[in-house]
Amino acid sequence: MIQVDDATREQLRHLTKTDADPRVRRRAQAVLVASEGHPLAEVARLFHTAAHRVRVWHERWESEGRDGLADRSRGGRPPKLGEADRAFLETALEQGPPAYGLPVTVWSIRDLQALLARERGVEVSVYTVQRVVHDLGYRYRRPRHDLTHRQDAEAVASAKRVREWLPKKALLRPDDPIWSPWTSVKSIPTPTWHRSGGARGSP
Repeated sequence: MIQVDDATREQLRHLTKTDADPRVRRRAQAVLVASEGHPLAEVARLFHTAAHRVRVWHERWESEGRDGLADRSRGGRPPKLGEADRAFLETALEQGPPAYGLPVTVWSIRDLQALLARERGVEVSVYTVQRVVHDLGYRYRRPRHDLTHRQDAEAVASAKRVREWLPKKALLRPDDPIWSPWTSVKSIPTPTWHRSGGARGSP
């Protein structure tokens, strides 16, 4: 159990409702519940953590206030993909798989992962590649197909007839003349990786 005065309890209650950081809200809630007379072990189970963590959160709150409940800054390891690797990925996204001798027209994250290993000798996870692609400002969009350049007057007329027949729930035979080359027109996919606004860090 944690002892706090009424003013402190009210401050904690305010944090649980208004703070922008969900971690701060969660930790403030844990300290608040513990201050209401519940054993630390019980509070820890409720918040899926360890009892000593609840005690640490309380101590940080006592010494630093709200900032004590926020995550500590971490030095961490340097980024797994350096600037040169990121530039390589950006160029690959712009040029497309055929420029690198691949028999596909659309990049997948796993293809980009394999390309980094082959061309740069860099072994990273698909999650790292996905994060960097996202940071570069690219988003995946479902390919759209443009049939306009392959249609002729006969195809357009056939399509119109199909649209007129369908609402009437007419039964069409496979050899019915309404079926035309329009039904087997091939489409050409457009690129699926597009920038959504500017990449991070761009001027």
